[in-house]
Amino acid sequence: MDEQRNAVTTIDQGRMKAVRERVLSGFHDVDTGSDELVGVLRRVLAGESFSVSDLRRIGQPILYVSDGFQALTGFRREEAVGRDLGFLMRADTDQDEVRAVREAVREGRAATALVRCYRRDGSLFWNEQRHYPVKDTRGRVAHLVVVQRDVTELVHARSAHEVARQLASSLGGEGAFFSYGAILDAAGSTTIGWAHEGVAAVLGHTPAELHGRELIELIAPEDRETARARLLALRDEGGSRRDRYRMLTAAGRVRWVEDFASVSWSAKEAGLVAIHGVVRDVSAERLKRLEVGEVDALTGLPTDRVLDDRLDQAIRQARRYGGVAGLVVLELDHFDFVHQTMDPRRGERLLREAARRLQRALRRSDTLALLRDGCFAVVLPDLGDAEAAVPVVEKLLAWVAQPFEDGTLRVELSASAGVALAPTDARRTDVLRERAESALQRARMAGGSRFAFADVALDQAAEQRLAFERDLRRAFTDDQLVLHYQPRVRLADASARGVEALVRWRHPERGLLLPDEFLPGLYRARMGETLFEWVLEHAVEQAAAWREHGDARRVSVNVGPELLERNDFGEVVRAALERWQLHPGLLELELHEQTGMQALERGFDQLLAVRRHGVTVALDDFGIAATNFAQLRALPVDTLKIDRSFVARVGEGADPSDVELLRAMVGIGHGLGLTVVAEGIETAAQRASVAAMAVDEGQGFLFSHAVPADMVGAVVAAPAGALRASAISVRPRPVFVP
Repeated sequence: MDEQRNAVTTIDQGRMKAVRERVLSGFHDVDTGSDELVGVLRRVLAGESFSVSDLRRIGQPILYVSDGFQALTGFRREEAVGRDLGFLMRADTDQDEVRAVREAVREGRAATALVRCYRRDGSLFWNEQRHYPVKDTRGRVAHLVVVQRDVTELVHARSAHEVARQLASSLGGEGAFFSYGAILDAAGSTTIGWAHEGVAAVLGHTPAELHGRELIELIAPEDRETARARLLALRDEGGSRRDRYRMLTAAGRVRWVEDFASVSWSAKEAGLVAIHGVVRDVSAERLKRLEVGEVDALTGLPTDRVLDDRLDQAIRQARRYGGVAGLVVLELDHFDFVHQTMDPRRGERLLREAARRLQRALRRSDTLALLRDGCFAVVLPDLGDAEAAVPVVEKLLAWVAQPFEDGTLRVELSASAGVALAPTDARRTDVLRERAESALQRARMAGGSRFAFADVALDQAAEQRLAFERDLRRAFTDDQLVLHYQPRVRLADASARGVEALVRWRHPERGLLLPDEFLPGLYRARMGETLFEWVLEHAVEQAAAWREHGDARRVSVNVGPELLERNDFGEVVRAALERWQLHPGLLELELHEQTGMQALERGFDQLLAVRRHGVTVALDDFGIAATNFAQLRALPVDTLKIDRSFVARVGEGADPSDVELLRAMVGIGHGLGLTVVAEGIETAAQRASVAAMAVDEGQGFLFSHAVPADMVGAVVAAPAGALRASAISVRPRPVFVP
C-alpha cells in the first residue's frame, strides 16, 4: 500500500501501460534515471516480486527490491540493496541457466531462467526469474529488472511425475501411493521439500505437515539405519533405488511401503542432491506373502506365530512412544454346537465368512489372526487411549451379529470378546494374551454377546458408555430431542430472515441438555446420520409452518462428513423438501470447515446436486482449518461463516492485526461472491466493527440465544440484545465431532 501511495502519480493509466510495455521490452526511448525508473516500476509492477539492478556500476548492485521480493525471500530491503542478485544462490552458483541468462542480458535480450535460490532462513526454493534489461537513450544496457516467482511446487511435481512415469508399469496393486521430493545435504540430512496430497491416504499427514521435516523421522526406528545408508548411496552414486521398509503414520501406526527414489539433480558446489520418489503402501501384499505355516489354510488368516510377533511390535512401540496397544480375543458364541450340527462344508463357509467380516471391520494397521476354531485375536497398535478400543470392539461384534445365510440356511451369530491393553495390563506378549483370555471368559459368563476389559475399572466405564448410548437411542424413539433456533441478522437493516437449527435433549432425569453434553457420545456411537435425518425433517417441517403463517425464513441445518459419503444424500434432502412442500431456497446446509477437503471432495457431486435444486450451502467455522483460497474457490458454497474466535478479537481496544486479519477474511468471501456471516457477535462494539467491514450478516448472543420455535417471532421483532437477560439458557459453541 505504501509503495502505491508514494509511486509516481503524474502518468496517466494509458501512458503507464505503454511505459510498462516499453520498459519490459528493453526499449531505449524511456528516458529515465534510476529513481524515476524505480518509481514507474512500483506502479506498473505493484504487488509483484521484483528487483532493479544498476548494470553500469561495479558489481551490478541492487538499487531496489519490492515488498513482494521481501515476502518471497525473507530478506529485508536494506539487506538486499547494494548486493548482486546472485547472493540469493549462495554457494550454489554452478547452474547452467544462470550462465545463459547472463549472456542474454549482456546482449540486451530479455530472458527467463529457472534458478535454485535460498531464502534468508536457508530454505531452498525454485525461482522463475524473468530478466528485462533496460537501455538508456544511447542504446546501452543500464538497468536490469528481474521479476521473480516461486515455482517450487511445480518443479517438484514435474520431477515426481517423471519418476512415476518410469514406474508406470509397476504402480498397480491395492496399495495407495504418493510422490515426494527431498534434498540431501553434505551433512547427511534429508529434508522433505514437497509431498503430493496422496500422502494423506498412506501416512495420514497433509503435505504442509511434512514440509521441512526429516525424511528419516517418518521411518520406523528399526529401519532407520538401513534407510539412511540407502539415501547416502543415492547421494554418492546417483541413479535410482527400490527398497521396502516400515514408515510411521501420523497416528504412530506402522505401514510397510515400497519406495522408488531417483536422483533428479545435484549441486556439487552447494553439496546438495535432490531425490524424487514414489512411495507405495504394500502392507496388504506383505501379509499375503507370509510363509506356509504362518497362515491358516481355511481362512487365509495369520496364525498365532504371526500374532505374537505383531503383538510384540505393538507393545514395544507403545512403550517407546507412549499410547496404548490393544489385544482383543473374540470367540463366536456357541460355535461348537453350531459347527457340530452343520454340514462340515457349511461350517467351513461360516468360519470363512466370520473371518471376512472381522477383516472388513478393522483398520489396515490392525492384525487379525486365528487362534483356534471359532476364536480370533486382533492386535490394535497405537490406540490413542483405552477408550479408543471400545468402538473397534463394538464394530467387530456388530459385524459378527449380522445373519449368516447359505442357501436355505440362516444362522444368527453372536460373539464375546475380551480386551487387554499394554502397557497398563501387561508388558509381555504371553501375559497380555492371558489377561485378554480371562476377560473373554468373564464376558461369556455374563451371558455372551458382549465384551469385557481385563481392567475392571475400564469395564465399568465401558458399561456406563453403553448405557448412555442406549439412552440416546431411546431419545429418538421417545421424542426427547427438540430443536432450538438462533436468528441470523442482516447487519444493514437488523432484519432476521434466517435461523440456524440447533438440537437439544430433554433428558427425563437430567433436564435440558446442550450439545456439549451429548453430541460427542452420539458421534462415538455412530448415530450422526440418524441425527441429521431427524434434524432435517423437523427443521424443514418448522420452516414450512412459518411459511404457511406468512413468515418465511430460511433454516440452516448442520451436515457432518459422514453424510457427504452417502450416495443418497441429495435424495434425502430433496425428499424432505417435497414431503413438506418447502421451497428449496428456504433450506441451507452448513458444512463445518473441519469436515476436511477429502470428505468435501467425496461429496462434491452430492453438494452440486442439492445446489442445483435450489438449496444453499454454507461453510461454517471458516478460518480454523486453514482452507486455502484455491480450495475455497473450488467448493460449491454460497455463504462463508467466519468462526467466532476471530470475531471475539475485534471491537473496543482490538489489536490492529486482528482487525486486519478479519478484514482479509471478509475480503476473501466477498471476492468469491459469497455472503459473509460473522459468528459469535456478543457486543455492540463487535457488531460495529464487522458492519464497518461490510459483513452481510451476524449471529450471536447480542441478537439472541437459540430459542424454541414459538419464541423466534418475538426474538426477531425485539431490539438487538433485548432478550439476552431473559433467554432460557446460554448456548455454548456447538460441538462438531468428525
